[in-house]
Amino acid sequence: MEELTRPVAARRIAALSAEIRRHNRLYYQQDRPEISDEEYDRLLAELDQLERRFPELRLPDSPTQSVGAPPQTSFAPVVHHRPMLSLESKADPAIFTDFLRRLAEAGAAGAVLLAQPKIDGLSVELVYESGLLRVGSTRGDGQTGEDITPNLRTVADIPHHLDGGDGLVVVRGEVYMDRQGFEALNRSLVEAGQEPFANPRNAAAGSLRQLDPRVTAGRPLRFFPFELVNAIELGFTSDHEALRRLDHWGFPVGADHLHLGTDPGFVEKLHADYLARRDELPFEIDGVVIKLDDLGLREVMGTRSRTPRWAVAWKFPPRQKITTVRDIAVQVGRTGKLTPVALLDPVDVGGVTVSRATLHNFEQLARLDVRVGDRVRVERAGDVIPKVAEVETAGQPRQPLLTPPTACPVCGAPVAAEGAYHRCQNRLGCPAQIMGALEHYASRAAMDIEGLGEKRIEQLRQAGLLTDLPSLYALHQHRETMAGLEGWGRLSADNLLRNLESSRGKPLARFLFALGIPNVGEATARDLANHFGEFQAIVDAGEAELSRVPGVGPVVAASIAQFFARPQTRDVALRLAELVKPAPAPEEQRQRVGPLSGLSVVFTGELPGLSRAEAEEMVRQAGGKASSSVSKKTGLVVVGDSPGSKADRARQLGVRMVDLAGFLALVRGREANPPAKGQGSLF
Repeated sequence: MEELTRPVAARRIAALSAEIRRHNRLYYQQDRPEISDEEYDRLLAELDQLERRFPELRLPDSPTQSVGAPPQTSFAPVVHHRPMLSLESKADPAIFTDFLRRLAEAGAAGAVLLAQPKIDGLSVELVYESGLLRVGSTRGDGQTGEDITPNLRTVADIPHHLDGGDGLVVVRGEVYMDRQGFEALNRSLVEAGQEPFANPRNAAAGSLRQLDPRVTAGRPLRFFPFELVNAIELGFTSDHEALRRLDHWGFPVGADHLHLGTDPGFVEKLHADYLARRDELPFEIDGVVIKLDDLGLREVMGTRSRTPRWAVAWKFPPRQKITTVRDIAVQVGRTGKLTPVALLDPVDVGGVTVSRATLHNFEQLARLDVRVGDRVRVERAGDVIPKVAEVETAGQPRQPLLTPPTACPVCGAPVAAEGAYHRCQNRLGCPAQIMGALEHYASRAAMDIEGLGEKRIEQLRQAGLLTDLPSLYALHQHRETMAGLEGWGRLSADNLLRNLESSRGKPLARFLFALGIPNVGEATARDLANHFGEFQAIVDAGEAELSRVPGVGPVVAASIAQFFARPQTRDVALRLAELVKPAPAPEEQRQRVGPLSGLSVVFTGELPGLSRAEAEEMVRQAGGKASSSVSKKTGLVVVGDSPGSKADRARQLGVRMVDLAGFLALVRGREANPPAKGQGSLF
């Protein structure tokens, strides 16, 4: 095991952050998760531990500081009434024990608990004004979601009007599909020659994200409310009272699934009961949610950056069956990650026939010691993704343990170890990665090519029209072929070609981000563009020069240099740049100065009338850099309403703090002297 030095920790933090962000996009945006909740939680816990040990290495966009993934591009953004947090969740009784300990430490031992089944659907927020449903949105990144109001109006369980619900009413709940509706939908899709959904959650999420509400209206969606967000403001003192009011207003709260008690034994019995009859329920559940019922005590308990301290989800263990491993294949994913996959004798696991199961990575493969011919225990992790849990009986004689290949099985390019994972280094030239590279390139934050989504990219690839990123700009030669594809037509083809043409000459920062360079997000791409100005200068820069860019440390610099050092990748990037001719960063941006020049600025709490994205852009315009964590290098902390632990950390370190009014005065140049650490704090 490599010694955990600061450079090693920096590399692991960067790799974990990138991996978790990818899984966030897969789960929250694309509704096709690759790993179980348990595996995701393990990755997040490892990242959190590393960041606590090395707080100065935490990345500005660390997944530990947010929930979910940024909103998709097809719907308007909606800022939530207050952040939509996730729930701490494990299939381990210890999570409930720890929760009880936390309550006792806060002086809430023996308080009334409220337990409900955990339905695995898509979380949404509904905002009612004067009794009328005004806005409905998805979770998004926890701060900002997607406006899907027309689609939510088609869900029969969601009232359009609340009788007696005057003023502002904010409701959150889970949109899901019950077993009967899910089976009927999949039958109709198969009969129509379409691909069925893998599970009810994917079906619900895919149905809600339809651009045409008429499609959503034809799907058997249900709604399960779990929170009246502004209950205290409406005069309620307990969660169960607020939920009963929702029931009075017409929401299907389900009195049979509201369980109150003070004895921890009632929760343990309830969990066992739901586990025993989970297959008999009309809907899929994957655990039990336990919450503090007293809303006032919840305020005392508070929240972490991602999860509330007053609630947990005690999940169920995955369903398992035993079968035989017939072979182990190596699959190359859309980001180049090599994953060993066990090919199995087909076996029914929880109503799904499983013939392939992931082994996650070669470290996990070695830990489990899985070999061809072994009898293994297979589970559907999170009741979705099949994986090998353990070897039940070793085959005789045993086959050699599969070791990581040194060359990509798809393109032959070198494979590099990145922590527990192995990855093909040919990001832009490996056929297995082209699909992911094309989707990322066309995404809104990158080149924003409308009309080039996953389905159309796959159609164009199947037709032989897309082989790499540069081939996008040769599509105009195949206009008639495109128009003849299923679901296209000449108008669709012409619209896409026009959007492709408009992507030429886009800013260098967008182009850099669109290339998908490992560890280079939007902020880093902007820093690189502003520092170097021209694309060729970035390609030719060495690690030392790259690391001098503000916001680019040695790990990211090495990642950029290695990306362009690979001949195949460099060739594709240069050909693409010649076709696109990205616009150099304006001179004024390269030399931007202002009242916050050279300062790292951190925000904590809510900023009335100002979104976090708007505030961070103001920092950039004033010459500063927005950050998500407080360290000795932080120059200024802006404290809004209901601040979190960052304010305490700033006080400990002596970092200057100002309120929102003070921040606005600074960025508008009304304060003569720039902020200095430890001086003039308002707090």
